Parts: sequence; structure tokens; C-alpha cells
Amino acid sequence: MDVELTLPDEPVSLAPGVPTRVPVQLRNPYAQPLDLRIYLARGRAAGWATIDPAGVHLGPGETAEISVVLQTPPEQPPSSSLVPFTVHAEESSTGEPAGFATALFKVALPVPVTGKLVSRDGPHHEYELRLANDTRVQAPLRITAELDPPSGSVTTDPGAVLLEPGRAAVVAVHAKPGRPFTGQPRSFAVVVKVSDAYDAERPPFLTEVATGTRKPRVPTTVLFVTATVLAIGASAAILLTGDHNFLPFKKKPAATAAGAPAQVTVGKPYALVDVFPHRGADGGKAAADAALKKLQADNMPVRLVDSLASDTLADDPDGYWVLLQDGFGSPAAAEAYCAQWRSVAPKCKVTS
Repeated sequence: MDVELTLPDEPVSLAPGVPTRVPVQLRNPYAQPLDLRIYLARGRAAGWATIDPAGVHLGPGETAEISVVLQTPPEQPPSSSLVPFTVHAEESSTGEPAGFATALFKVALPVPVTGKLVSRDGPHHEYELRLANDTRVQAPLRITAELDPPSGSVTTDPGAVLLEPGRAAVVAVHAKPGRPFTGQPRSFAVVVKVSDAYDAERPPFLTEVATGTRKPRVPTTVLFVTATVLAIGASAAILLTGDHNFLPFKKKPAATAAGAPAQVTVGKPYALVDVFPHRGADGGKAAADAALKKLQADNMPVRLVDSLASDTLADDPDGYWVLLQDGFGSPAAAEAYCAQWRSVAPKCKVTS
């Protein structure tokens, strides 16, 4: 009689002293019920294994899953060697063999860190990598980040962390993806890797990815309108003057896109006071102007910037009117500004 046993195809990686559950699927292909006892064949793994549960009842055609819990001694040295282990099933009443399956394991170095990359509030391409060390050993970590496609810049702060057992840490990730001049919004990915700070050959412990889009500096509609206006103007000039050398794209320098906002410099660190999306008939300008006047009436120093005019400010999905103040010598000075004006600008926060 052969009960169907299924084990993982890939080798199981065991960390020294850390229990690892290996799922085992059992199926009874026969027309009569079976009561089975599950055990591991004699060998290196048998002394490290616990079967949960050790017995199982299978009706005709039924499938069940049990676990082989493997836990090496804490002092077990890591090894790249693959070791086989065999799971047996036998009938509980008679001890008659009912089936078996074999898989492989290796004892590897423990992965000392878990983590997740989350987006921070606000219009900027900023993220938090939240790390935790649930093991009993220190974790010296190196954090790196890159953009895909590799256009623009991305930084991590800090770039290295010594994470003590049972502790957590937060790493700030600031991305500034390259911005196309025109065309469609461009997709990008921020890829963050957490590696062993001292072993460059070891694969990363953790790789987290966040995605987004970057709007062009000049919307396609603006270029279309500009080109249409220039073409109409050129045709009118030819008809009125007879000057057939009046060819704006051949005889004259290339025209800049009308309607594109003039570039504005925003220095870091700066205090972000409020944000108004480009929405509605006026693109959100009236609401932003009203907020600006209210703050200025309270004598708060603040300015209004179109995010489409700045490489510092993020502008997804359609751009923003941003109330901010910059020119601070340090993040502490920007924090003091927010604290001073908190009563009239409760959303004020510092971006460095």
C-alpha cells in the first residue's frame, strides 16, 4: 500500500537553534480509511525532528498536512552540505509500511533581521525601512538602495546599523527619481537591500521594493498647444508677408514650451506647511492662495511653490501647490520654526 507523501522540492535551510517547520502533504488514494503513524528514518535529522501531529486519520481520497519540525542545536556549525531526510508513514494498527518521501536540508547561517519598506505620508518619494532583530545575536547591517531605471538619486539614513537582539530600527529612504522632460509619466522602483556589514559575499538578508511614477516637466498637452499656436502663427506670417523663409523650426531657435512653470529653487532642510493637489477648474490655486493669505495674516513667514517647478518637491500624481519655508541652517532650526507656528500650521513638518 502506497500513501502519497509530498515534501518540498527545494532544500530546507535550517538556522542553528531555530525551529523550522517543513510541511508534509499526505493523500489516501484508496477506497478505505487509513490510520497512520508518521516518523523519520534513522539518521542525522531524526534526533532534531518532532512530528506534528505524529498520527493522522485519512478517509478515502482525503488529503492532510502535517509538519516535521527540525531544530538543530544552537552550537551546530553552518555547512553548505546537503543532508537527506526521509519521512515514513505506516499503518498504526499493523505497523505495515504505507509510504515514504525524501527531501534535503542544510544548516545555514541565521538571517538575523526582518523588515518592511513603507511609504511616508506626504507628496515626496520618501520611505521608511522598519527593521527588527528577533534572534539572540547582534546584527551588523549595511543598507543600500538603488533606482530602477538608474536615473536620479536615492539615499538611506543611516547607511549602517548595529541591531541588538530583540531591538528594532527605522531607516529613512529618500528617492529623487529622474524626471522626463516631456511625454508620459515614467514608472520607477526603489530597491533597498539589507546585507551583512562585514561579509560582502553573503547574499542580502532582505530585499524590499517600492514603486511609483514621475511626471514629466512639461505636460504633453502644453507641447501640443504650443506647437499648434506656433504653426498657426507661422502660416499667418507667410500669408501676410509672403516671407516663405519664415520657418520657425528651421530658421529660428527652438521655442520653449509656453505655460511651463519657471524653475524654483527649494533649499533643504525646509518646513512643509501644507499641500494642495492640482485639482479642479483652477488646479487648486484658489485654495492654496487662500491658505497662504490666512497664514500671512497671522504674520507667519511662508511661501507658495508649484511642485512642477521644483526638482526638490515631489509632484505625483498631477502636481501640488506647496506651502513651505526654507533657508534654514539646520534641521533643528526648521523644527523650531514648526514648533513656533504650530498653533496656526498644525501640519508643519521638517524635510531634510
